[in-house]
Amino acid sequence: MTDPHLTRPHSIWAHLKDDVSAGIAVFLVALPLSLGIALASGAPLFSGLITGIIGGLLVAPLSKSALGISGPAAGLAVLVLSSIEELGFHAFLLAVIIAGCLQILMGLVKAGGISGYFPSSVISGMLSGIGIILFLKQIPHAVGYDRDYEGDFRFVQSDSYSSFSELLHMWESTSPTAMVIALVSLLILILWERPFMQRYHFCQWMPRVLVAIIVAIGLNQGLLVYRPEWALTGGHLVVLPMMNTLGDFISQLNAPDFGAFRQANVYKAAVTLAIVASLETLLAVEAIDKLDAYRRSTPSNRELMVQGIGNISAALLGGLPMTQVVVRSSFNVQLGAKSRVSAFIQGVLLLLTVILIPTLLHKIPLACLAAILLVVSYKMARPQTVKDMYQAGLYHFIPFCATIIGMVLTDILIGLAIGLVIALVSILLENHKNSFYFQKMRVGNKTILRLSEHVSFLNKANIQKTLQALPAHSQVVIDATRSKYIDYDVYEILERFRQEAPLRHIGLTLQNLRGYGSLPPVTNAGPTTYNDQQALTPAQVLAILKEGNEHFVNNLASNRNLLEQVNDTRQGQFPIAIILSCMDSRTSVELIFDQGLGDIFSTRVAGNVINDDILGSMEYACKIAGSKLIVVLGHSHCGAIKGACDHVQLDHLTGLLAKIQPAVTAVSAETGRTVSAADPDLVQQVADKSVLLTVAQIKARSPLLNGMLASGELGIVGGMYDIETGKVQFYEGDGLNG
Repeated sequence: MTDPHLTRPHSIWAHLKDDVSAGIAVFLVALPLSLGIALASGAPLFSGLITGIIGGLLVAPLSKSALGISGPAAGLAVLVLSSIEELGFHAFLLAVIIAGCLQILMGLVKAGGISGYFPSSVISGMLSGIGIILFLKQIPHAVGYDRDYEGDFRFVQSDSYSSFSELLHMWESTSPTAMVIALVSLLILILWERPFMQRYHFCQWMPRVLVAIIVAIGLNQGLLVYRPEWALTGGHLVVLPMMNTLGDFISQLNAPDFGAFRQANVYKAAVTLAIVASLETLLAVEAIDKLDAYRRSTPSNRELMVQGIGNISAALLGGLPMTQVVVRSSFNVQLGAKSRVSAFIQGVLLLLTVILIPTLLHKIPLACLAAILLVVSYKMARPQTVKDMYQAGLYHFIPFCATIIGMVLTDILIGLAIGLVIALVSILLENHKNSFYFQKMRVGNKTILRLSEHVSFLNKANIQKTLQALPAHSQVVIDATRSKYIDYDVYEILERFRQEAPLRHIGLTLQNLRGYGSLPPVTNAGPTTYNDQQALTPAQVLAILKEGNEHFVNNLASNRNLLEQVNDTRQGQFPIAIILSCMDSRTSVELIFDQGLGDIFSTRVAGNVINDDILGSMEYACKIAGSKLIVVLGHSHCGAIKGACDHVQLDHLTGLLAKIQPAVTAVSAETGRTVSAADPDLVQQVADKSVLLTVAQIKARSPLLNGMLASGELGIVGGMYDIETGKVQFYEGDGLNG
């Protein structure tokens, strides 16, 4: 979770200490990885270093990726090896240049948008998978078994052992010195940033990785002096090409064979490289942005173009193709980098050390680098990530696990491909199962299907199965209000069901089914206008309220933009009805009748009783504001009615409940029984009677309203709202004369 106290750096130099520390650490890891990837690719060793240098010095300043590291990618090694074997190294460099041009073109046509479709389960699986691979690969180096080179991330290694079998064979050739150096390095890395160490100023500014490297070199150099037979030498140390002069450096550069532009295989290799390198870059961008504590977003199209420029530049100097690489980028994040300055620093260090101090690098034990990578890989493959993905559900957890297993048991690219395929299958299955919102309301035998925004042919079988399973004499509501696209196959099923439903005695409500394909948006319902209000009769207003209640009962609602209605009603209001209802929190009349702002007057009081103030409000609503209907709305299980039945006495409530007593008396007289709140049937009869008496009081006590009723200008009706079903039952009687 992001620290809420974090603020984004105002300048790329704002956290120079953190970036320098991370840049040094990434450089120390990038060096052997670049050499190992060049070795695996069948290219000159220095070609890997060229790409790492270009990635730091050129790509990092041009890129908008805050934490990404660009360089030679292990995932491309097999592809590069086969291309070099087929074309030759110099013709292959031409293919890399063409691939870079294609990447620039891909960025210009906005192809980077594909990154938004990478499932987060695969991204998380990739990070955890790389963490596990790194951890497994570094254990042999930590015990001094250095037969396999750094950067070999394949399951079956170049030494013919697998990632697992090597853990057994490594005991045949171990080094106690390497184990001690690895252990000491681990202790430094783990303890250096603990609170008891951070009390010392030296520990605050000295990077722990650099401390571990210095101590490891010091231990090994001390052994060379005092116990040379115990010291690590040769293949147990970092090895890189020696360059004593500028001429030696220049001699390592290779030029592309531009004469190979006539070879069709060059273009085939270029297209393949451009696609694979771009996908790997976009995956890395998504993964590293996800790790960024500041939640910065990398422009994917710009990153493709910058990577293209980097590939062209690297190939012109004899370098390998590059991508943004997850391993070094993740390492960069875990070591506390805050900006792309760290990437630039690692590029500068690669260049300077290769030219100026290669002999110093030869003193670094691989066991120390293994300890650094063990710490970082553990952070990348945290157990908490597995728990989080499991809680996200099987459709996310299975692709997550498949990506990890695929990467560990094959290599990075194949593992990613496996994860993406499994994720696609999971998405299809999830879409098939949860393609539309499906809710069975426990109100009689009613079923509601709410279609999602995109209903494709993949949803066809599930929708058809659901409709076929509906029993006879049931009620079904199909709501397509939210749908923006409905496939023709699905539309055909719904239309067929429209014809079939009456034959199966199924009550069907189809809401906003507007055709198939891309659908026009549902028109927003606006507030009542003056002309609308004046054109309506009381009977028509009652029909509108009944239709609105049907919407409510069916869990439907007219499409409204309430903010628009606020704006539309700022100059005036023209409500079509005034509704007197109980103050009960479950009887909000705007919801019950699916009305919006400016459509109805709402008057609420416990027991929906009448008094002079409420009568005055009704007279204003109807005579002045033009409302065409008065509704007295009671509701089931009314607390005020129960209080009146039990003759409750409570300060001002006593006088309010007295207004309900005539209904209690009338029901007692009609039934010959004593009314009590313990008898729900009698309580409901009192509620019904109270509504009817209130309607009669309105007519009797307001000559104005009664006159409007007689002339047909106004209707007065009573109704009862059932709080269990949401249904309103109207007592129309002679309340409508218009």
